[in-house]
Amino acid sequence: MFDFILLVVMAGILVSLGLGLTFLVRDGGKTNRTVVSLTVRVGLSVLLLALLAMGFVSRYMN
Repeated sequence: MFDFILLVVMAGILVSLGLGLTFLVRDGGKTNRTVVSLTVRVGLSVLLLALLAMGFVSRYMN
């Protein structure tokens, strides 16, 4: 189950990165959608790091 959560978060990071690129190309920097998309990506990256740290701690602390 933990592996599935990690894969979903990684997929979310890739989707957010792709959407950021798409919004940047389409909007030409006139809207705020690129910033929002990349902010979501950063948040998901922080979540991924926290999940990985939790996984390492739970594996090696037992």
